Amino acid sequence: MAFEVYKPRLEKEATIAISKNHLTLNKKLLDKFNTKFVELAYDPETRTILIKASNKDNGLILNRNKIGARGFFKHFKIEQKGKYSVVFNEKEKAFYIQI
Repeated sequence: MAFEVYKPRLEKEATIAISKNHLTLNKKLLDKFNTKFVELAYDPETRTILIKASNKDNGLILNRNKIGARGFFKHFKIEQKGKYSVVFNEKEKAFYIQI
């Protein structure tokens, strides 16, 4: 018998997965984000999603590593699904996702 050794894939870059209802942050991205509430914004011209820290009054809940974003997707008619690279702006403490 020939056995093959499983080697787990290491996350080398910050990525986010977009599904029908959620934005899912990987561990590397989550480590840069120290908040429980986030604010989402969208620029339709550049097709860019902005995620930044927010407060309890106007933010969405960051539950472990997921952001429930069904209403956000419906409002802006975002139907793209998949895994995307994220650009982190240190000065603004914000993430930009080009979809």
